[in-house]
Amino acid sequence: MSLTEREIELEVPPQRVGRSDGADSGLRQRSHAVPSSPAIDEVSGLPRVLQEAPTLDERKLSIVLALLSIIDIISSGTMACVAFTYAYRAVGASLYCVGMQTISHLLSSILLTLRMIGEFTLGNDAEEGLLRQSRRKFLLREQGLSVAMGLSMLISAAAMVFKAFRKIRFWDKWYKDHENMDLEAQWATEFLAWYGFSFYVIQAAVRWYFGRKLRRSIIWHAFATSVISLVFLLVSGLAASYEKEWSWKAEPICAIVLAFVNLGEGVRIVICHLDDMDTRMRFDARA
Repeated sequence: MSLTEREIELEVPPQRVGRSDGADSGLRQRSHAVPSSPAIDEVSGLPRVLQEAPTLDERKLSIVLALLSIIDIISSGTMACVAFTYAYRAVGASLYCVGMQTISHLLSSILLTLRMIGEFTLGNDAEEGLLRQSRRKFLLREQGLSVAMGLSMLISAAAMVFKAFRKIRFWDKWYKDHENMDLEAQWATEFLAWYGFSFYVIQAAVRWYFGRKLRRSIIWHAFATSVISLVFLLVSGLAASYEKEWSWKAEPICAIVLAFVNLGEGVRIVICHLDDMDTRMRFDARA
């Protein structure tokens, strides 16, 4: 005898949420603090991963990385001040580019310091809701500052190319006796390039190590900034050394090359921070 759909529905026993079919079927089972299945995003209604709280060891490493980043803030800030000072005194186009790149590295260290201190304050027993709220604030801050820095580098790259071509065209006409200014610009560029290269090698190694330990995307972004800064300063140092054997024209030519490196770095920074932060947190448990 066939049953109607209504009768079939009545045959199915009701299920109670939290009820187990085992021996303890009479007891209500409480859910764990961190369920194994993905959670549901309150806004989009789509599945999302649960944010992971930092462990005690990761919090200790975060403080160490923050302290090392503070050292870089001081060093990169000093390099930027020296670069802009000599760029103004000796009309050195390449020194302006060096200054902009060191500011980019300085900003990455500022963001690292703020993030690592923020992660340390969260605690290893922080609730998932607090983790999401705090990390969303961290990501939005990093996005705003990084995009602003990237756009500044794009604008400065165009300005430096124009300044370099103008120096090639009019330098001999503006300053008949510019030998002392050329030597000053060459010395400052060479000093900053090789000093910065040596220091950023250490910073790149530190960021690579902590990137593997802490598994945070911001650390890998900072590592990429260090690698690009290394290439940038290597080109600057070689060009400044070569300028001794050629002529003052090596400086603006080097500035043109460095301006395009600044351009590429600016584009990379903007592209890496254009995505939606809520979407990133849906897929990255350690955003």
